[in-house]
Amino acid sequence: MLLPETFSLLLWSIMILYGSIILVFTIGLVKSPYRSGRLSTRTPGFVSVIVPVRNEEGNILRILDELCGQDFPADLLEVIVTDDFSTDDTMAIAGRYAIGHPEFPLIMVSSKGADPTVPGKKMAIERAVAKAQGEILLFTDADTFRGYHWISSMVSGFGSSGVQMVLGPVYFCHEKNLLQKIQSLEFLGLMGTTAGSAALGFPVMCNGANLAYRRDAFFQTGGFSANLQYSSGDDQFIMSSIRKHYGRGAVVFSYHSLSSVGTEPEATLAGFFNQRIRWVSKSRGYRDPVVIFVGIVTWLTHFLLLTGILTGFCFPMILSLSLLLWFVKILMEYPMVWIMIRFFERKKLPRNYVIAQVFQLVYVPLAGMLGLFLPYRWKGRKG
Repeated sequence: MLLPETFSLLLWSIMILYGSIILVFTIGLVKSPYRSGRLSTRTPGFVSVIVPVRNEEGNILRILDELCGQDFPADLLEVIVTDDFSTDDTMAIAGRYAIGHPEFPLIMVSSKGADPTVPGKKMAIERAVAKAQGEILLFTDADTFRGYHWISSMVSGFGSSGVQMVLGPVYFCHEKNLLQKIQSLEFLGLMGTTAGSAALGFPVMCNGANLAYRRDAFFQTGGFSANLQYSSGDDQFIMSSIRKHYGRGAVVFSYHSLSSVGTEPEATLAGFFNQRIRWVSKSRGYRDPVVIFVGIVTWLTHFLLLTGILTGFCFPMILSLSLLLWFVKILMEYPMVWIMIRFFERKKLPRNYVIAQVFQLVYVPLAGMLGLFLPYRWKGRKG
């Protein structure tokens, strides 16, 4: 078989697989129980909010104010700020906040005495979990934003005893340039995949900026012990372990808009690629066959489309087919993105949809390859 025919057959095959995945996740998203009404008044028990920090002196006061102003009962709550070897005044600022707010149940876990040869967010979380008293562990990052119903909304997802983990919605906000707007739009698609796959009982991704799980589930699945060699993945690995251990229905997505957490996208192209390479680097530790399958098909789809467009000038048939199937991909993904645009009320973003698709077509193949071997830097630390 000649090269153009072979490539066309491969591209068609991968696109059929990718289209099936997008269709299934979109159906799951459509059937998801979106809610915007009254929150459940049932409290699942004591809650520990855990905030891992590394050099967050510019954000720590704001997030502590946000957590201090939550509507959740203070007698059923503790907030744990756990340090990941910060080199600034993050912990000192948090300490002064605790003194000035004696009614606020704030606990600080220092990195002093911890093994400096095993740094990272996972170890900071493990130190916090060891001290946590909550039946529910709720996680977020210091550089995120939320409303005062956030805790109540997230923990209401544990209404069923079979639910072991709740994935919270995350969105990008405070965009100042086109790159950030493109990231925001693309991230809505990732959130759609998160919500749609969770609705089907096979979650393929989550975000550590907003998630919760039962304390018992953390210990029953072994925590992070099997994945400490990966500096990233405090969210993805524990999600896969919980789904595997407890089965379908154990991991759900919080469909309440009040559960949402916002964070700012990367301001520069270098920062963006550094972030995505860090995200991809943990993929070497994936063991969930569903996650692996979706990841490979997604990468191959973008790689083959980009290859077909770039080399198609030598093979007009390949160029025509690649452009056609790329157009089909753009149309297929839009319903999922539009659902999340409405959910997060980001209705000005669609005007950048085609630009975001062009950007995605280029960066996904690059980040997918570079993330497997290229080092990255995160908060002054090389990974």
